[in-house]
Amino acid sequence: MPTLKNFSTTLSICLFMAISVQGQENSTWYAYSLEGDKQKITELKEFMIYQELQEAESPYPARVDTVFIEKRLNDSIYIITNRTRDGAFVLLASKIFQDGAIKSMGMYYPSDNMDDIEALYQEKGLPTWQALTTNWVFSESKTRDLEKAPGYDEVTRDAMLAALGIRQEITPSLKSYLNDHPDTQPFRLYRFVEVKAQQKFIDLGYNPYKRVTYNFEKQFEGDEEILKALTEPISFD
Repeated sequence: MPTLKNFSTTLSICLFMAISVQGQENSTWYAYSLEGDKQKITELKEFMIYQELQEAESPYPARVDTVFIEKRLNDSIYIITNRTRDGAFVLLASKIFQDGAIKSMGMYYPSDNMDDIEALYQEKGLPTWQALTTNWVFSESKTRDLEKAPGYDEVTRDAMLAALGIRQEITPSLKSYLNDHPDTQPFRLYRFVEVKAQQKFIDLGYNPYKRVTYNFEKQFEGDEEILKALTEPISFD
């Protein structure tokens, strides 16, 4: 899930608003960076608070950012903004699944005009490639499960092959994305593949964010099938 920077507000204001807001909008989720940094996300009626969760010994204050919900188009589609800058409107789409354990989140149609975003959504809906760009956040109980799950250093051959197979599964979405964004750099496509592989590992019972020492090429040394899949370039054939 990408950290939304520059949406800052003070923690005291956030806490005051959290106490005063009631309703089904109240929910708490947790996200991880590629490096395993953890973030708490609290959704309220009019904004979402992104709070960095640090190790106890960190000498630095935890960062608290805020995303403002300008308009709810339905229960899972919002227009959000950064009020500290002009031109920061974007459509946020979310979907809760696995019995409320995981929520996918993706952002689309950035614009400096909120009405244009709503018109695009009403005309086109979500992009055909939208699943490609979603990130996952987790309930508190799912987070506890993840923290107890094995990391990349314990991945089995079957799990590795299943995760590597994600490339073929998302090829239609990659083609669709490239059709809409022909100037996309290759590293971005590989980033999409990496995130989707992480999500596959989560489905298989692993924690891809766990801070462990691993080297897939060494772990599967001599396994030509896995090594080829690890190193081959993305192909649309």
